[in-house]
Amino acid sequence: MNSKNWLFLIMMALVIVSCSDDDDDDDSSPQLNIPSEYVSPAFEANVTAESIVIDELSTMTSAANDAESNAQSSTVAPITYPGTLSGVTLPSYRALVEDWLVELVKSANDDDGFQNPGSGTPAMGEEGGLLGTRLLDENGLELEQMVQKGSFGAALYNHALDVINGDLGNSAAIDKLVKIHGTGPAFDPTATTAAATYSRRRSNQTTQTGPFYDIRTALITAKAAIEGGSDFDSQRDQALANYLLAWEESNFATVIYYCNATKVQLQAAGSDDEALGNAMHAYAEGVGFAHGFKGLATKKISDAQIDAILALLKAPEGQVPQSYQFLNDASLLSDLDDIITQIKDIYGFTDAEVSTFFVNDPQ
Repeated sequence: MNSKNWLFLIMMALVIVSCSDDDDDDDSSPQLNIPSEYVSPAFEANVTAESIVIDELSTMTSAANDAESNAQSSTVAPITYPGTLSGVTLPSYRALVEDWLVELVKSANDDDGFQNPGSGTPAMGEEGGLLGTRLLDENGLELEQMVQKGSFGAALYNHALDVINGDLGNSAAIDKLVKIHGTGPAFDPTATTAAATYSRRRSNQTTQTGPFYDIRTALITAKAAIEGGSDFDSQRDQALANYLLAWEESNFATVIYYCNATKVQLQAAGSDDEALGNAMHAYAEGVGFAHGFKGLATKKISDAQIDAILALLKAPEGQVPQSYQFLNDASLLSDLDDIITQIKDIYGFTDAEVSTFFVNDPQ
């Protein structure tokens, strides 16, 4: 065989090897098929425990609302802390709720309305009462909001962490995450409850963007990944991380909302008790949303950063709150601006995003 034939054979071999290499470079790894909707025929059967928790929180909140409605007019009975809800609550927060429920009833059954201590401190034996239509304890804190809004983090988010850290071998686990957030397979923004009501309020319903819709995408993806098998564990884990972060961001974006609302309402209230009570209602919601995330194991914000927020809100954990100071010292309103800035920096929110957090369901 002459040299030209040998050269031809060598060139052909190189072509064959090259083609073989190209075939090896083809992306033959499995691709995750992500549906456009959340589908779970056995959803209700899979979320029995979560439904009980949501219902018990609603029942406890209704009892607190009734205590406020009947305050100073009829005797309010003790409020029960439901067992399943209590069982999924972070122990440190559970102890606080147990005390707050007792104090809330004392405030409702006190003979007098709320007595503003001004520049002093609450009088001995003072139990709080109504300011306008809002039931405050003697320190000016609306305990109903601490019990309810704080439980969105300390109970509901805490339970979600337990689910995520448990058995993810079956996609029924993702159904539990949908329910405990406060929504269902349809992710209907008009039918939310609990924390989902507030992730919805921080979202744009026209463009379907924001944390409520980020949570929907994350859970659809996580469910598809589990059903697709172990090849998609990394996509599952990333989707679950996205779910938790979107929930947390909506929680602290809501703290921003209530800090701004408190400032605006206090500035406009003058000496009107109804308006002042409503401002302290907004204030307590902000305290509750912030406090409920302290101590949770997986979150972006640190406990030290939450402590800094609570200190500015005059409601540090483990100390007697001085919430009434917001009724008496206008200079404290700038602390609400500081809280907004701190949260903005922690989560990297833009100025434009912060502006949308000042309203519900921004367009």
